[in-house]
Amino acid sequence: MLRRSTLLIFFSIVSLFISGCSIFATNAYQAPESAQIEVSPWRIIDRAPPGTPGGTLRVTEFGSGPKTFNPTVANESSSNDITGETFSALMDYDFKAKKVVGALAYKWESSPDKKVWTFHLRKGLRWSDGVPLTADDVVFTFQVIYDPKVENPNRDIAQVARKPFRCEKIDETTVRIILPGVYAPLGFALGSIQIVPKHILEHSLLNGTFSNEYGLNTPPEKIVSSGPFRLKAYVPQQKVVLERNPYFYAKDVEGQRLPYLDRIVVSYVPDMNTQFLKFISGETDVFAEFPARFYDDLKQGEAIGHYHLVETGPQAATPFFVFNENPKYLDPVKYQWFTNRLFRQAMSYAVNREAMIRLAHSGQGYPATQDFHPTSPFFDPKVKPFPYDPEKARELLKEAGFIYKNGKLFDATGHQVQFTLLTNSGNAERRIKGELFKEDLAKIGIEMNFHPVDFNQLVTKLDSSFDWEAIEIGLVDTGSSIEPSNAQNVWLSTGFTHEWYPRQKKPATPWEAEIDRLVYAGTGTFDLEKRKKIYGRIEEILYVEELPMILTTVSADFYAFRDNVGNALPTSIGRFWSNCSDDMLMCQVFMKKPAP
Repeated sequence: MLRRSTLLIFFSIVSLFISGCSIFATNAYQAPESAQIEVSPWRIIDRAPPGTPGGTLRVTEFGSGPKTFNPTVANESSSNDITGETFSALMDYDFKAKKVVGALAYKWESSPDKKVWTFHLRKGLRWSDGVPLTADDVVFTFQVIYDPKVENPNRDIAQVARKPFRCEKIDETTVRIILPGVYAPLGFALGSIQIVPKHILEHSLLNGTFSNEYGLNTPPEKIVSSGPFRLKAYVPQQKVVLERNPYFYAKDVEGQRLPYLDRIVVSYVPDMNTQFLKFISGETDVFAEFPARFYDDLKQGEAIGHYHLVETGPQAATPFFVFNENPKYLDPVKYQWFTNRLFRQAMSYAVNREAMIRLAHSGQGYPATQDFHPTSPFFDPKVKPFPYDPEKARELLKEAGFIYKNGKLFDATGHQVQFTLLTNSGNAERRIKGELFKEDLAKIGIEMNFHPVDFNQLVTKLDSSFDWEAIEIGLVDTGSSIEPSNAQNVWLSTGFTHEWYPRQKKPATPWEAEIDRLVYAGTGTFDLEKRKKIYGRIEEILYVEELPMILTTVSADFYAFRDNVGNALPTSIGRFWSNCSDDMLMCQVFMKKPAP
């Protein structure tokens, strides 16, 4: 999955500010004036019982592994799963308490007009090499994300109507952020921007090579970080080993420095079948977010396998088919097809989502309808997917000027309608959905070639080379379940993850310009009802009217973890490690020791 800045696309926090309080909150838009902020120089994590220090957690992911260890340029889950454990941000989100909390910063205050914010760093912060982490690193990080030579998804969320924030150092532990206008989700945005070390990376920014820093060839000991873990070893396409960061700034309620684990070993396997086999054979401790087809087998072996199964509801994800609408990289004939709204609407009517739920999710899935999770206060039940209606699809195609000859579809200039759909290999659910889409399109006269490729190759095409026609992929983000502006790197026409035509100089269409306007309006007000209307309108444009992304289906969320894994508290929006979040994902997980 890609992440949203905060897709791919793994995570990220957002918040609304409460007028008159020096806190951020999302659970209320009505926090009491007397609400307290955290003032301890140590971050005290108390969302799970104290655990036992030591041990190794073994997990798997399918695919070839991360594309980078650089948290600024990472934009897909394989990389963000690692940087989420190795780097920290000023702010964080506590999924259990449903509020923004301090991370590297422990207190903050604002000017009356909410345009000037002052953040105080915790005392004694250090990088994983022991060097102090200071305000200089925070200011440097903002210099990085605004540098035009560093393409990154964070720039989208660190702007007010395309105008950047200004970050200033007050002293060694204090920074001031000056906004060009009111920006309601500032706390969440700051939770998405992981701070990077100036003393290590400044030279690369100056010489224009920052995007290549912390690459896969960097020796692990050279990757200086600040999260609960640091990189210990990397074997290309095989595994990543993380070890406990002795300088991490958090403690549990008993004063034990976190994290508890000594190591996390992430092994990369070709597909989910291999993940399943490694788990049932006892080679791994966790099988997270697995598809429903494995549930019955796992349930039968639950007792003798010494593990637990949990279902948490629909996944917090946005799966879709998308057509390339970038005129610079697409055949002009196909560009005319893909930019035709009636063509895209016909594609949505051609998708048999009920069949996808039945066959790809073993009957345990849900139609995807919008960017918001059903638990979000912004979820709009009126926004529904198009029903499966091949005859309606044919009508729309004819209305758009296409014609049928011997059951095949042609455009008005005589070109047969055919294209290639890419997705990532190893994902059986996407393979099934892609094959079903191919069959569905054949019924309305369209010839589709379906070609799975390596995930990192797919992301490169989507984010860098742009040489593709159609792609099946998804955006994953727990943050959009809380704060909708977390998706603005997808929604904005200039957005880094504006998948159908990313990083436009100006909106290519009037409806994209309208979404830009709505995004700026939504981030510029604290009024919840106004924000609901604004973001509801964005969803209507995207998924009812224009359909640049054809939403498909999401699976029910399933997790399996061994009995000796402590503090594993999965939720559908907090991901597997819901007792902590973002850079704190695994800080309180521990391995239980056998009874004497």
